[in-house]
Amino acid sequence: MTRVVQWATGAVGGAQLRAVIDDPDLELVGLFVYSPDKIGVDAGMLVGRAPTGVLATHDKAEIFSLDADVVLHAASKGFPVNTNTDDIVELLASGKSVITTTSYNHLRTFGHDAADRIEGACRAAGTRFHAGGEHPGFMFERLATSLTGLCQRVDRITVQEFVDCSGLEEPKMLMELMGMGKRPDEISIDSPMFRAVSVQYEQALAAAADALQLEVDDIGHEVRTAVVDHDVPVACGTLPAGSVVGQIMAWSAYHAGEARLVAEEFWTCTPILEWNLSIEDMFLVRVLVEGAPSITVDLRIDRTPIPEFGDVSGGHLAVAMSAVRAIPDVLASPPGVVVPQIFGAYRFT
Repeated sequence: MTRVVQWATGAVGGAQLRAVIDDPDLELVGLFVYSPDKIGVDAGMLVGRAPTGVLATHDKAEIFSLDADVVLHAASKGFPVNTNTDDIVELLASGKSVITTTSYNHLRTFGHDAADRIEGACRAAGTRFHAGGEHPGFMFERLATSLTGLCQRVDRITVQEFVDCSGLEEPKMLMELMGMGKRPDEISIDSPMFRAVSVQYEQALAAAADALQLEVDDIGHEVRTAVVDHDVPVACGTLPAGSVVGQIMAWSAYHAGEARLVAEEFWTCTPILEWNLSIEDMFLVRVLVEGAPSITVDLRIDRTPIPEFGDVSGGHLAVAMSAVRAIPDVLASPPGVVVPQIFGAYRFT
């Protein structure tokens, strides 16, 4: 039986915790939490399951000292003081493999210091590190690259994600951070939110490039905005006419002057005619492989809350399960950073 530690119990971590408790082949042996009101509570009680005998703790040293096979690391990136890299390195050094859903999908792109430390901890302790996730983590690096196995020639791959942001209930998130409701000239590639998400999509491009043996010369960045001539009501207020109600953020990996891999994020709060987007397009991932033959795949993950998983959305559950499902394959891999192998993918070189 595989001994598992769950690290964090937000929407993703809570879904992982339920999955571990429900799986007869997994044994929960530890639980780390950030919220003071969860400390000392039985893990099962936190997620609507029977008591497990494992009590939540906020003591990192207690978790580091546990005898376990793997840690499901689901910490947020949004804490004022981000200790995720330090925590992952310490967990690996303590003899436990780590599967994270925090954005470490291409370590060298994330940062050379983090890469050196994580790779070094794996070597020293004989442990394994893997980054899961939906996008980044799956859509470009695994789905899009796998589709190229059907192609004789690939000219360009584009992965687009379409998200309806109108239901966000936090004004700070929608208006201050994401920039909806601001003037178009206030939105640029230097905006805080664009910079924050850039590292994620740059990692997705780099990981896909590795799988496709594509040498990337440069990463291009672009953001476009859309406005409408009327007020737009959203869950947390109203976006004034003429203000930003949609954004397209794009990252392009160039080789020899040509954009070969492109990631695009469409954020909208209302249908936008100039982009030919309707509400039916929201929460859609579209993979476009241009080549011989060209391939288009549209993928929708049902966002409806799932009662048996504490009403977590389908999107959060998908992220959670990308880590849980990876456990046996990660533990069966040689020590080090574990990257999923893509069978029969196109090779640019």
